[in-house]
Amino acid sequence: MKKLIILFLSLCMFTSYAQEVSKQYDKIGKFNKGLAIVWKNGHCGLLSQDGREIVKPTYDKIGAFGNDAIAYTTKDGKMGMLNMEGKVIVPNIYESISSFKGSFAITRRNGLAGMINKQGKILIDNKYEKITIGKNNAIRAVKDGQEMILDIKN
Repeated sequence: MKKLIILFLSLCMFTSYAQEVSKQYDKIGKFNKGLAIVWKNGHCGLLSQDGREIVKPTYDKIGAFGNDAIAYTTKDGKMGMLNMEGKVIVPNIYESISSFKGSFAITRRNGLAGMINKQGKILIDNKYEKITIGKNNAIRAVKDGQEMILDIKN
């Protein structure tokens, strides 16, 4: 009987906690890798399974976390990235960020291409008309109509 009472009280405490957390948000998405996207007033953030708010609902969109534990974000029409701890890796300053090819992603800012790595470090400033990543990570760029090969020093 004592175990039954403890079980009942534990369930009541868990239920009331879950209700408190859910009341803070307009919608809570499914948990994936221990995190769920939450929405409040048209913006989204991240919530951990234990109810901690990892990222306040300030983004227009947060994508799913990939195997590299990075999610793309959109805020005020600009793209950025964050990690699963909620740390901003890349601020929301880019018109677009490509998916990573190896360790590199191509960014677009003010209509020009640049490149970042998975830590958010700018490897190539956004000053090229076009950048492509070829075999063996050969980086080709076009600037003022001239094609060139770029050497990246991480």
